[in-house]
Amino acid sequence: MNTQGSGKIKTVVAAAAGNFVEWYDFAIYGYFSPVLAKTFFPDSDELTGLLATLAIFGAAFVLRPVGAVVFGHLGDKRGRRWVLSIVILTMSGATTLIGALPSFATAGVLAPILLTVLRLVQGLSAGGEFGGAASLLFEHAPPRRRGLFGSTQPASIAVALALSAGLGTALTSWMSHDFLYSTGWRIPFLLGLPLGIGGWYIRRHVEETPSFTAMQEQGEVADSPVKDVFRGHWRMVAAGTAAIVSWTAGGYVTLQFLPTFFDGVLERNLSEGLTASLVGLTAYAGFIVLGGWLSDRIARWKVMLTGAVAVAVLAIPCYQLLIRGGALSIGLAVVLFAASLGLTAGPTPAMLSELTPGNVRNSYLSIVYSIANAAFGGFAPYIVTALIDSSGDRLSPAYYLIGLEALAVAGLVGVGGHLRKHAGRPETGRAEAAAMGVGAGAGANAGAGADA
Repeated sequence: MNTQGSGKIKTVVAAAAGNFVEWYDFAIYGYFSPVLAKTFFPDSDELTGLLATLAIFGAAFVLRPVGAVVFGHLGDKRGRRWVLSIVILTMSGATTLIGALPSFATAGVLAPILLTVLRLVQGLSAGGEFGGAASLLFEHAPPRRRGLFGSTQPASIAVALALSAGLGTALTSWMSHDFLYSTGWRIPFLLGLPLGIGGWYIRRHVEETPSFTAMQEQGEVADSPVKDVFRGHWRMVAAGTAAIVSWTAGGYVTLQFLPTFFDGVLERNLSEGLTASLVGLTAYAGFIVLGGWLSDRIARWKVMLTGAVAVAVLAIPCYQLLIRGGALSIGLAVVLFAASLGLTAGPTPAMLSELTPGNVRNSYLSIVYSIANAAFGGFAPYIVTALIDSSGDRLSPAYYLIGLEALAVAGLVGVGGHLRKHAGRPETGRAEAAAMGVGAGAGANAGAGADA
């Protein structure tokens, strides 16, 4: 029953294309934060308005765990394909409505209130995306290529972020200042509608995963998957959450933060920060795939550990290059960040998917990813901007980044210990093991290469 040839390619395209739309929609807000600050908080001074806009950016992450519980449960009960089709429509609808919102000058305080509500809807949707997409890819992948297949999920996020930055660069360079702040900023948000419809169509025509279908046929679908995750796998919730902080929060403090850092802190042109982000994210996508490929040959947690340590070591030197350097120095800094973060991101979907059985996989992945983002990622731009404002130290993002990587290292060591302890013991149930083509004694952990 394994999907073969063109079917596997179709699955990758469906997961990646839909994931691309989700994260284009979610990220465009962050890149246009300086513009949104002046549109929705015009009476504030520049930094205060920016902080308010970033606070709304972070507020979306508060609802991610709620989305993770709701959509993770549905993904484990109704199927991966079904839930992915729902979340993409929710996200694209909210994004389109943001592009149609009245400004503060037109609607007064109602404008930022509506912006907050729509941003919360985006957060709810994003909470269900990662678990569904990662489960879909993992369960369709050949056993020895799960790292590579899974890496297309975070790689598509990087591509979406790069396109958002590229579009932002083009718009800010082409448009006059007045047009950008009055009408032009709406264009990338309104594009969410056709992108969302296209992504939904692709996802509706992909097959459900063989393992989920087998679990349905054999009656192995969990009755309460979210409850089972916290009751039976809480140690892996804690370790997995910490392990992926390097990727989930690290990206927000580095490559995605650059437009805000350049425009709001360094007082350079917004287009410079967008260009730097575009270069870094483009390189990031390639390094993510490399990280996933490596994790099919070396223990996934060890590949991620190498990346986390590298980010910590490079944090201060790279931020010094960003602050004081010219174009070449800035380019070097973003590529170094991209290479290190790619090693932490690429193996993540497969690594997390191998930590729990298939009947709770969607819920586990969604919960871990959303907690990591809500607790450490979503408010990271706000936190580091506030630290810079209070301390006057423009290296504050580097210090925060080092703290994140220390937490990630601890989580990865915990994951590594779990994988060594349970080496050779299956995490899959009988139906899933048969559908995925693994033997009774060769569960999901075998693909991790725990001691490679």
